[in-house]
Parts: sequence; C-alpha cells; structure tokens
Amino acid sequence: MFYLIMKIFVLICFIFFQSALFSLAPERKTLQNINPEQVLIVGNSFVYYNNGMHNPLVNLIRADKTLFGNHRIRKITINGSSLTWHNVKTYISNPFIGSFTFDRDNNLVELEKKPFQLAIMHDCSRCPIAEKTRPMFHKVVDVHSKTLKEANIEPALMMTWAYKDKSSMTKKLAKEYIEAANRNNILVIPVGLAFAEINKNYSNINLYTQDKRHPSKLGTYLAACVIFSSVYKKSPEGNPFTFGIESGIAKTLQQVAWQVSRDFYIGK
Repeated sequence: MFYLIMKIFVLICFIFFQSALFSLAPERKTLQNINPEQVLIVGNSFVYYNNGMHNPLVNLIRADKTLFGNHRIRKITINGSSLTWHNVKTYISNPFIGSFTFDRDNNLVELEKKPFQLAIMHDCSRCPIAEKTRPMFHKVVDVHSKTLKEANIEPALMMTWAYKDKSSMTKKLAKEYIEAANRNNILVIPVGLAFAEINKNYSNINLYTQDKRHPSKLGTYLAACVIFSSVYKKSPEGNPFTFGIESGIAKTLQQVAWQVSRDFYIGK
C-alpha cells in the first residue's frame, strides 16, 4: 500500500512538473523600442556561421518597405563561448566599435557613432541546461541585463536550438531561456522552437551542418526570420530577401518563423 501511494505521489509530481513546463510563457511580448536601428548581437559560432546571422537580418529589414531608418547590426562572437566569456560593459562603452569601415576602393570611411538600442544575447548550446553551468547562465543573464539597462540599451535573449539528434534539448532550453527572460523582464526570441517545428514537419529542410549542431545556410536564415518577426513584429512572409535560398524553401522558412513567433507571444 505504501509503495502504491508513493508511486501515485511521484506520478502527480511528474504531471505537475510537466504542466508547469508546458505552461511557462514569456511575460515580455514586445520591446519598448519597436524599431531598433542600432543592434548588437553577442554570442558564439551559432551566429557566426554563414557570414554571420546579422547579414540576413539586416537585409530582411532593408527589404521591408515599412521599416524606416538606418539600421546597423554589429555582431561580437567568440567561438565556443559562454556568455560568461563576454564583457558586455566593454562592448557598449568602446568608442571605436562601429566607428569606421572601408569602402570598395579600400578607403577609410568614418561612421557616425550611435549608441546601441538593443543587445541580443545567447549562451553556448548546452550552458543553460547542463547541471554545472545552468546557475552561471542565469547569473550572467542577470548581470548583463542590468549592465545594458543602466546604459539605456534593451537586452533580449535568443533561445538557441536543439542538436539535430538531441530533440529533447528543445523543451529544456526553452524553459531556462524563458525563466531567465521573465526574471529580468526582457524579450526572449524563440529561434529554438522554430527549429523544432521545421525538424518535426519538414524532413526535406536541413537546418544543420554536418556536425548536427551549427546552422546551415537555411538554419541561419530561419533564425534571422524569427529575430525579424519577434523584434520588429513584422511578418517575413513575402520578403524579397531570401539569402540565395530556393524560393519554395525560403517561403516555408518565412511562414514558420512568423507562425512560431506569433504563437509564442500570444500563448498558443
């Protein structure tokens, strides 16, 4: 009888835990600035592959005729890094970041230095869910969020994706990213959920490189579309910038990005 009661108790606890996991929802739905022009992305090789995630993102923005402004997106990455490796305070106070470039004739061109308005951060692929690094993930999100807010820069988190052969990572990553974002009252961008949707329903679309972790060109484009949808609240559907991807596949990626982003914030 005792063992039966214990089994029932464990089952109830499991059901309660699962219910809490699936009911966890983002508290922050939008940014204060609905059209941030100066954006910083802080992360690792997940956003470095395929000439950088900033590339398709800024081109999606520029191709959308309803978004006005001079958008510039800077990316600072350290390969294999955790967020604990990044000194965000230094990045946002360095007067030389984004202050110049070179034109096609190799002439130095000075740029007007404008402060960042939004900083999108992500951690290493397993840092938010590994036992030893999970507390570090939550602490560093708290620290970086505070630093950015004190500088009048909105922080946001990009929820990363599961490995191709480890789909169980999706819910675990979602839980930690949402909890960290809710605690700091910041936006979380559901890139990992869009990856899961494609992996589940579109076997013809491969979002990964051979290592089953880093994004293929299709994965980078999908992530950029989700960021575009979540930050600017604009559908990428029909956007003429397709990153050189076959039109039918690009259309699917655009549709899934918008659907996942929209449903995530309205609680579906």
